[in-house]
Order: sequence, then C-alpha cells, then structure tokens
Amino acid sequence: MQASVSLRAAHRPLIRFIGSRKKLWQDVTHHNGPHPLTPPNLEKHVAKPDLTPAPSAVTHSTSGAMEYGQIPARYRRSLLTDAEMEAIESGGATMIF
Repeated sequence: MQASVSLRAAHRPLIRFIGSRKKLWQDVTHHNGPHPLTPPNLEKHVAKPDLTPAPSAVTHSTSGAMEYGQIPARYRRSLLTDAEMEAIESGGATMIF
C-alpha cells in the first residue's frame, strides 16, 4: 500500500532554494563601456562597436542552406598534391609527413 501512495505524491526535489531568483541580480550594477580596470592608454586603441547592421550581399534560399558554389574559399576543399595522392594510394605507410 505504501508504494502506491508514494507514486501519487508530487515530486519534491531534495534541494531547496531560499527566495526567488529575481533578487539574485538586484544589487549588481550593469555598466556600459569598457571594463572599469582597463588602462587609460588602451581605450584609444580599442575599436568602438558598430551598431548599424551590415548589408547582406549574399542571398540565401528560404531553407537556410547555401549552394556549394556560394561557400567562401576557406571552407572549400583544397586540391591534393602529387605527394598526398601517392601517400593515399600506397596506404600511407611509405611517407612520413
């Protein structure tokens, strides 16, 4: 009988939090600008954030995927050299990179 009573009871976590979460960040002051401990000579060398959105030159399809020809060159596969092709064909055991 006791097992069925415990199954019907609402879940009660073992950890208990005191107070609401709203009060956690109540006393924290949020600041805008550089960090308060930033050296003064560093502030003139740091770029200011640009708040205007950059115009998008690439048109994406509605599915969110890009065509293979639209990806930047740094993400494309590089061409294999003759030494790499030889290492692949031989199983890789003959050449040390």
